Amino acid sequence: MKHYQISLLLSLFALLLVGSAVYAQKKSNGINIYLGGGVNLSSASVAGYYDQTSESTSRFSFGFFADKKIKGGLSARSGFFYNGLGREYAEGDKSLQDEFNYFTIPLQAKYSFKESPFSLYAGPQFSYLINATSKPDSDTRLLMTDNFQRLNVSAAGGLLCAFTSRFSMGFEYQSSIGSNLDKEYADNLPSDTKYQPNAYSLRAFYKLSK
Repeated sequence: MKHYQISLLLSLFALLLVGSAVYAQKKSNGINIYLGGGVNLSSASVAGYYDQTSESTSRFSFGFFADKKIKGGLSARSGFFYNGLGREYAEGDKSLQDEFNYFTIPLQAKYSFKESPFSLYAGPQFSYLINATSKPDSDTRLLMTDNFQRLNVSAAGGLLCAFTSRFSMGFEYQSSIGSNLDKEYADNLPSDTKYQPNAYSLRAFYKLSK
């Protein structure tokens, strides 16, 4: 129950952030707010105990993003969003799937090219694991949240393209920095064991400010 309470508090915190960001946007033309969402083509880099060949699986992400111009084409970028990750793999003739559900806060630098619709961004992401499950078949879902770290740091970078003054799309790659296995759990596994989720993401964004 404690973990669900934390998830609820984070959701309330997100609503406060959205409200504060919208208010700040009205006070300052330098802040832009976006609603965004899309598909994550997710997999994982694994070794040791989890050394099965990982295949990609489709998850999704959605939330809000904001950027604040610093100087020239340089901006600071952040936000709060739900981030679904996972992987598919085979054991014998069975196909299994792991799924991870995160709340994520990116802290990134963004550079917009002059007289161009394109911009680049990169930086760390800080995530809280809501839950992790394993699906041995379509009718069964096994909880494995305690096997993984609640807090996870990943690196992410991507390319944005603005099609209109409000609508844009982005392509991103993200990867966990180091293994995200719980330390006490990992101590009971082979020493070379690791589990690092990663994903290619395609997202659409809608700018709320004029």
